[in-house]
Amino acid sequence: MTDRQYFFRMFRYIKPYSIRYCIGTFFYCIQLFSGPLINAIFIGGVTTAILAYSFPGVISAIWLLVIMLLASSVLVGIGAYLYVVTTNYALRDISLELFRAYMKTNTESDKHSGEGIAALNTDVRTATNILDDSLTEFLQSAIGATFSVVAVLVIDWHMGLAVLAVGLLAFFVQSRFAAPLARLGKAQLETNAESVKSLSNIFAGALTIRAYGRYDRSLIQFDRESGKLKKIAFTQAFFGMWQDLFTTVQGWLTLVVVFALGGWLVATRGMDFAVVMMVLPLAGTIGSSMSRIGATYAALQPPIVAARRVFAIIDAGAESVSNDEGNITAHTGNYDLHINNLSFTYKDATEPTLKNITLDIAENEMIAIVGPSGSGKSTLLRAIIGMYERNEIDMTLAGQPFDTKKISEWRTHFAYVDQSAKLFDMSITENIAMGLQSLCFTTIQGTAKDETVQEAAKRAYAHDFITALPEGYNTPCGEKGASLSGGQKQRLAIARALCRKAPVLVFDEATSALDAETERNIMETIQDLRSDHTVLITTHNLSNIATADKIVVMDNGRIAETGTHAQLLEKGGLYAKLLGGSV
Repeated sequence: MTDRQYFFRMFRYIKPYSIRYCIGTFFYCIQLFSGPLINAIFIGGVTTAILAYSFPGVISAIWLLVIMLLASSVLVGIGAYLYVVTTNYALRDISLELFRAYMKTNTESDKHSGEGIAALNTDVRTATNILDDSLTEFLQSAIGATFSVVAVLVIDWHMGLAVLAVGLLAFFVQSRFAAPLARLGKAQLETNAESVKSLSNIFAGALTIRAYGRYDRSLIQFDRESGKLKKIAFTQAFFGMWQDLFTTVQGWLTLVVVFALGGWLVATRGMDFAVVMMVLPLAGTIGSSMSRIGATYAALQPPIVAARRVFAIIDAGAESVSNDEGNITAHTGNYDLHINNLSFTYKDATEPTLKNITLDIAENEMIAIVGPSGSGKSTLLRAIIGMYERNEIDMTLAGQPFDTKKISEWRTHFAYVDQSAKLFDMSITENIAMGLQSLCFTTIQGTAKDETVQEAAKRAYAHDFITALPEGYNTPCGEKGASLSGGQKQRLAIARALCRKAPVLVFDEATSALDAETERNIMETIQDLRSDHTVLITTHNLSNIATADKIVVMDNGRIAETGTHAQLLEKGGLYAKLLGGSV
């Protein structure tokens, strides 16, 4: 897309508020052309009255000035309010769309969280300047310059052409700054994103940094990123200095042209001196407005660069979402899951991670998926629960195809636990209650909600350690569960999954952070869940899955063999080798 296309694409977010935006922008822009006109009328009237020695004329000019200023202020105030409200609505809408797109694409492309923070915090606000300050100043300058040029040409065409020439010179000089400022804007946004990403990485690894005493290296890295931003800021300030300097020179040049030409016209053509005084504020507006038009053109370059970055994420999200608009249909029949010839390649990868996976899973079966590291086990589970929104994923659950259901509805049938045990900076109760289906957030309240949460915690063998905490279930977990041990976090993650009461439970190395006794207790719970749940589990501890209804052995993205524990041992294939050693 060209810069112009990105520029006009931003206005899609103003469309729902277009009437208010247009009225607000017009009234807000009144101040630039109304101010010089009011000044010209006042100066002309006062000058005429003074030259005529008329004190009542001076008083009349002052009263007229007050009335015009009050009327202009009211209109500008209304415009400013409507303008600010609509542009903030647009900022909210694009931020929500960007957030939604980033969250959808992040599951597959594994983007760094710092990139998302930079996009939502800096890029989107910079891009919105297209609708906000930059555009408004451009419109104000264009309207003011056009009105003032017409007014001066009507007053005297000689002076009109002269001040217009000065204004065009100002526009030409200021527009020359556009290209270098665009490069600086792009560099600033990219460097800021890298800086946020670097800081996010440092903060996430703060414990490791302290443990290995790498303070100096982290400080050097932080200083390096800050230095890049400082260098860009200095360069921008350098260009800004030259822009301001030329604006000052242009202002003085306008005064010289007006008084020189005006004086000549008064002396040789008999022009009224009051006319020269009326032209003076209008001429100043022409020069400054034309200068601002050039400067604003340059200032629009960083927002356009930011818009490119924002829309790249939004477009990636739109391309990845294939089935989020399907019809919600009621469940009928059992929860048999069928996967047909599934191959999957990550967007940034050159080789497929999953290759021709065909798998039938009956309702209430326990299926164990094992294999060497990197064989595709986790990718298969994530594909099953709908984390990869692709049309080419051919699956059916309860007889309903994956690509005809809303992706959000598809996911309601699954509860997922992985080895990372992600917790949020909220209470234990709220962390577990996140597992409740969305409907339950509004229908389960108070005691009923607490009982549901505590029941799930007991089944995950988390209730005892929770009640031993000073604040019990109200204990804050801290950022990323920092106040809890690895095993405690894992048990809360499992409790969250059990709280969901989904028909299909998916455990991806969910017991890896648990001690032997808790792992054994959790596995007994998982065994009990087989009576009314389908269970999918991956684990490196093969002793945990000996009783599974079916064991699927993966190797290099393919299914190498399937069968029960006894059948696979008898084959003496990859499963037997894995069981005899370490996976």
